[in-house]
Amino acid sequence: MRNLIFWTIYYSPSLIGWYRARHGKPPVSSLKYLFLFNTLTGWTGVCWIFALSDAFGKNLIAWCAFKLVKILPAGGAGNAPQAVASSSSGSSPCSQCQGSGTTPCSSCGGRGSWYDAPHGESGTAQLMTCGACTSSGRLRCPYCGGSGHAAALI
Repeated sequence: MRNLIFWTIYYSPSLIGWYRARHGKPPVSSLKYLFLFNTLTGWTGVCWIFALSDAFGKNLIAWCAFKLVKILPAGGAGNAPQAVASSSSGSSPCSQCQGSGTTPCSSCGGRGSWYDAPHGESGTAQLMTCGACTSSGRLRCPYCGGSGHAAALI
């Protein structure tokens, strides 16, 4: 009985993803990749949480990667961050993003997710997520390429 409970909990991301896909709310990745990811890396705990978030339609892996890219220095662990290196060369902040390197997503208006109008007799609203910005509400600035600094004109 304990083995059945353990394996049910271990494969719950795959089971939840399968159930949600049957009811029209598929996970972020396909079911076979979710099952493979859950099988091979679910034992780590952290990857099991990633698989569970994927099953519920949240792209936690992309969100964590986005946050790490913003935190880590541009040239590696030994180099200074890009913002510090660029500011010493005398470049000014980008006029479009005001130095942040991102702009609001034009597809979702910077919201990332929204509730669709209620449907059917039950009157339940459906949470919709933006695929263009992976539900963050922000996109890389097309004018500065995400650096936050204006490009020098030659």
